[in-house]
Amino acid sequence: MTFEFKLRQNKKALKKSSQDTYLRNIRRLRKVFHTLPIPVKDNAWLKEKKLIAWFDKEPLSVRRHLATAANIASVIYDSPLSEWKTRQKSSMEEFDEKRRERKLNSKQKKLIPAQGFDVVKRVVTQMKKELRHVLSDIKTKNDLLRVQDLVILSLYYELPLRLDFATLKIGKKEEGNRIFKNGKKPAGWHIYLEDFKTAASLGPKKFRLKQQNQRLLNKFIPAVKQITDHGYLLTNKKGLKMSKQVLSKTLMRLTKARIGKKFSVQLLRILYAMKNRGVIESAKDVSDKLLHSQKQSLQYAKKI
Repeated sequence: MTFEFKLRQNKKALKKSSQDTYLRNIRRLRKVFHTLPIPVKDNAWLKEKKLIAWFDKEPLSVRRHLATAANIASVIYDSPLSEWKTRQKSSMEEFDEKRRERKLNSKQKKLIPAQGFDVVKRVVTQMKKELRHVLSDIKTKNDLLRVQDLVILSLYYELPLRLDFATLKIGKKEEGNRIFKNGKKPAGWHIYLEDFKTAASLGPKKFRLKQQNQRLLNKFIPAVKQITDHGYLLTNKKGLKMSKQVLSKTLMRLTKARIGKKFSVQLLRILYAMKNRGVIESAKDVSDKLLHSQKQSLQYAKKI
């Protein structure tokens, strides 16, 4: 039996992606002063004063993830540790407080382009011009990957999801996250999400893509089906399904090459929210005055 087996058994009610995140961060914590693998029974390493002292000096961005990992690990060992439970609670409270301040950190400030989120639109427009000849006849895997770079940025400009584009299966009949084309109204390409970070609270979501992405996908997805056989929207360099990790790296590679700064998914989402701040604040103000949630307030906004 391994520690990984114990963790997956203990957390089998969670999605595998959540289990993977916990495991990855516990390994990260273990490697600070020790080597892998993680001991199955001996939790002495988790209680070491030098580890806790190291943790306390780390920035919040590290502490909020590793404190949760350490607390989970202590539960797997059947010996919850108060020092980690306390640190998990305090780091989450600190994170929530900073998030309420709505301030960019120093790293984010350096990455914000003068054009804001619309810099992505400029890049998409330029790439469409460059790839016009390829878009009309996608024959090879190399052609597909070049067009895919454009597709990724164009989709993120319209719909700034997390890394869920890497999970989209092609086809309406598939279960899970998918992208499909409706022949009847509302016609065109739709994205359906039922497995995402906030699915438990928000429920499944469906989006009909705008016309510029409809035209792009009409050329791209038939080529994906012809050139690959993995059944997903995005493809890696080996011709297999693209992972979330590779999508993240691809996005940073593209933005570094095209904009001069590496954009993570989080930064793209921040830029999108900043662009739409007026809309968001207005919606909140209306809901506050009606003493309703935004969903309930929308029911009062009758269509004529």
